[in-house]
Amino acid sequence: MTDLWTTLAPQLEHLGPSQPRDALALADAHRAELAPALVALLEALAADPAPAKAEGYVLHLYAMLLLAAWRDTRAYRPLAALGHLDEASIDEVFGQLVHDSYGRALASCCDGDIAPLTRLADNDAASLWSRAAALEALTLAALEGRAARGPVVDFLADIGTREAALLKDKPDAGAELELLDLLVVCLADLGAVEHLPLIGEWFAAGLVDDSYAAPADIEADIQRGPADCLEALRSAGRGLIDDVARETALWPAFHELPPVQLPPIPLGSLREPVKRDEPKVGRNDPCPCGSGRKYKKCHGAN
Repeated sequence: MTDLWTTLAPQLEHLGPSQPRDALALADAHRAELAPALVALLEALAADPAPAKAEGYVLHLYAMLLLAAWRDTRAYRPLAALGHLDEASIDEVFGQLVHDSYGRALASCCDGDIAPLTRLADNDAASLWSRAAALEALTLAALEGRAARGPVVDFLADIGTREAALLKDKPDAGAELELLDLLVVCLADLGAVEHLPLIGEWFAAGLVDDSYAAPADIEADIQRGPADCLEALRSAGRGLIDDVARETALWPAFHELPPVQLPPIPLGSLREPVKRDEPKVGRNDPCPCGSGRKYKKCHGAN
């Protein structure tokens, strides 16, 4: 452990009343020196996530974002391993970031081997949100050239076919967000026009919630070329992680803490909405995260 890490870690360890911009800038300026410590932190948490469940602890989230911005592939496997935690643990470890940053961080660290992501997406015992992050990572990594597009598209079509078969026998299919809803959007984002007939069959069978992904929208989106698909994701704020300060500037905790010294606040506060003067987001309104999905099918679903 370096002297710099010993000095820097306490500044990033817990949520505070302001963003630690100086500490983030210092970390970025010494990435080669600090990256091994950040990777080791994620590896340790993948073996035992208990420290990340402590109230107010966010060092692992900064580690994830910094390593993602640095495109450090050593973080890829421990990050993917963390996604296999149970639903409650995912909520404690990642909070809102399982929606906002986790999938994009996985794509940013991807080393070209999609197996860690396909295993996570295929794990029906894992949190839906972790699996969704894996799908997002596969899609983004393929569009960014960090993974081969062909195998990703093949996997999405295959898991989609299997999920569709399961939904046909599920009594309450469609009552909540299903993995197939997400898969359809990912195939469209990848421009997988070759699978449009298959997607049409899923819609015709009533297996895809058309309030989440309308058939006409999917048909239009899937016709786009890869460059247009990628630009659409980037414009929606769903591209690779590039600027950690920007990623963390909107963490609600930074807006809600008064400028006085307080005990560490729970990580769960990352999942509370920012307090605003304008009306609340309606369940059928677009989600303010910029995903293009309805609020009830995105951040309003958890």
